[in-house]
Amino acid sequence: MSSRTSLVDGRHAEILDFLSGNGRVKVSELAERFGVSPLTMRRDLDFLGSKRLVRRTHGYAELVDPLGSPISSTAILAKRSIAEYAAGLIEDGDTVFINTSSTALLAIEHITAQNVTVVTNNGRALQLSSPASVSIILTGGEIRQPKWSMSGEFALASINRVNAAKAILGCSGLSAKRGLTTLVSHETSINSLMLEHSDRRIIVADGTKIGVNSSFRYGNPEQVDVLVTDGSADADEMALLEAAGVREARYACGEGV
Repeated sequence: MSSRTSLVDGRHAEILDFLSGNGRVKVSELAERFGVSPLTMRRDLDFLGSKRLVRRTHGYAELVDPLGSPISSTAILAKRSIAEYAAGLIEDGDTVFINTSSTALLAIEHITAQNVTVVTNNGRALQLSSPASVSIILTGGEIRQPKWSMSGEFALASINRVNAAKAILGCSGLSAKRGLTTLVSHETSINSLMLEHSDRRIIVADGTKIGVNSSFRYGNPEQVDVLVTDGSADADEMALLEAAGVREARYACGEGV
């Protein structure tokens, strides 16, 4: 890698870190802080915008998550790494369940396998740029905001008609004591049915969700075939999950200990 490329990459990382701690910042202030021209800063922000890391409007820039909400740079990078790793587990011809988790949904953009069908109850799937080799089927059902999740009898009936090779599901918490949990009651039955109708169940959860117990339970640790997390996951909690039945843990970024 050339020294110029390394310098630019380093500046991009510093811009993300600065925005994560300062929120919405003027582009002119960023240019001054990093010692570059406003034109160069706009190019940097355009590049970061193309990666869906930064949003630039009316002379300001701010950090965003893949679906448009402000979030820290560390969380964004963890989400993307976990999603990309999970997408790499998908094989040619797979049918895959994806629930309303933003991390699970982001996996769609990273699918490289061919002839893949995604079945999801997440209406935000329509906002993503899915690969040409991926077909998306929405379950239908009652739409609930702000997540644009689909639930109810129509959604359950759709899932009941499918046997998926894999499910990539997010959660609000995963612990040895309570298993897979969510904060949203109407998503419980949908998530449970996706687990039941999948041959291989992949759970995506960053370290902040490991060892956490949320309000509504939808699955047991022994139903988790692969847990994809990051290096911030607590080692003791990971050991408890393994003892409780989680078959395999993969670390998308950072080092598992």
